[in-house]
Amino acid sequence: MGQSQASLEEDADASPLSPEGRYGRLSIPELKALAAKRGLPVPAEVASSAERTLLSSILRSYDIGRKGTCSGSMCIDAEEEQVVVRSRSKVCSSVLSALQKIRDAPGHMGCDIGGSLAKMVLALPEHQAAQYRFPECFGTSGRTHNHLEMTIEAQGKKYVLRFISGSTSQLEMAVAHLGDRRRDFGRRHSEPNFFDSEMLEPEKPDPCPDQHAESEDADRPRSVRRFSSWSDEVFTASDRPHRRMATAGGGACKFAPLFRDALRVELEPVREMSAMVDGLLLLAPPECLTGTDGTGGSGDGTQQDIFTVTEDGATIARPWPQPLFPMILVIMGTGVSILRVDSAAPGDFVRVGGTACGGGSFLGLARMLTSAKSFDEALSLAADGNAQNADKLVSDIYGEDGCLTLGLPGNLTASNFGKLGEMSEAKCSEQDLARSLLHMVTPQSVLLAAAHAKMAGCIDRVFFAGGFVDEKNWIARKAIAATFRNLQGCAYFLRHSDFLGALGSLRGALRALEEDLPAA
Repeated sequence: MGQSQASLEEDADASPLSPEGRYGRLSIPELKALAAKRGLPVPAEVASSAERTLLSSILRSYDIGRKGTCSGSMCIDAEEEQVVVRSRSKVCSSVLSALQKIRDAPGHMGCDIGGSLAKMVLALPEHQAAQYRFPECFGTSGRTHNHLEMTIEAQGKKYVLRFISGSTSQLEMAVAHLGDRRRDFGRRHSEPNFFDSEMLEPEKPDPCPDQHAESEDADRPRSVRRFSSWSDEVFTASDRPHRRMATAGGGACKFAPLFRDALRVELEPVREMSAMVDGLLLLAPPECLTGTDGTGGSGDGTQQDIFTVTEDGATIARPWPQPLFPMILVIMGTGVSILRVDSAAPGDFVRVGGTACGGGSFLGLARMLTSAKSFDEALSLAADGNAQNADKLVSDIYGEDGCLTLGLPGNLTASNFGKLGEMSEAKCSEQDLARSLLHMVTPQSVLLAAAHAKMAGCIDRVFFAGGFVDEKNWIARKAIAATFRNLQGCAYFLRHSDFLGALGSLRGALRALEEDLPAA
């Protein structure tokens, strides 16, 4: 019997020449490096949502062309692995170089290591800050967010805050790479007649050979020791004390042994929700935090840390509300938590609600319904879509006259994806599906937050933070702000939204830890 069409498609998906089988595990920079290695032309202007698909297709076409002239896929695998190894080695070196500068900086550190991103805030003493600059980009995802830099005052001292982020997986890979090198170095040094070819390089030629006596070894190439910049503390049994770093997120426990062994950095876990609240309080001006230890505030009041969004999508800076408490903090990440913060006193907050329908739901369903493979790609599709092509509106059910009778706006959504249930054929694009999905996920949190804010009497003091409502998701921000305007309230967003966990960890360090200056 012949195979069904479905089984043939499954076999194609399982093929080593399919994007998922061969190229699905490679990052976009690695795909580009492989294409360049093979001399394949790649269009310069490609939409981010289609970049991975295009690169995979180009490489698959190349593989099919070579299949007849190459024994199996062995030569392709070897070439691919060489490119990946070289690419990852270069990435590790770039990340480790940045980590060394961070590791050696004075002052305090706060970190938030999540499942996707690792975020770090460094508090540099103001009089030393100019001496410590970090690369704007490193690795494939590392970034220094210079536009977020700010100055705070804590316990009578001024600090300049620097903000750094990068992929958690890339950070883990780089630190693990360093740990492997350190262990390998230790093993080789414990053996007699140790000779480490990776740590040696040929000695430079003598510029004046005639002025030196020849020896019996003159014809043999000589080598000299080439130390890594980490050699004084990583490749030797250094007695240098561990650097401490207050850390929120799951990585605080997961990566603690790795950081301790490879970087001599001790991760001190901070409760995640406490870190988010403390991060918000660190940004608030001192006059809003009466009765606290004074750890927080932007000092001179010139920082525009919070804003709201107008009907046309423009951002408008807003002053911090006074009184500030009680307030609602909505943390929109993979899932959603809603906190009521009653004062600036440590731990004076309670989780009043939440929902499992958050950023993770949006991304997971977007991957199933569209070609998007990442959060950014899903948002890019949604930006070009029209949800009304998939959603059923009140006017679709009652007509315009019926809407007037009911007193409901005709453009109100009656059912997300409702039109798809009665279509004889698809009439909406994947962009429309992504937009409809975003409109379905966002209101779940907004309506819950509004209900809790009304009960707490603070409908005009609701703060939204987390990766789901960062700068790229302007669609969600606009919808959230519009909902609270309709309720005579106000939804606030934060410039440092992505870094609240790291800021909260830092606030704990400023409050509880002694200044950890590197040994001279």
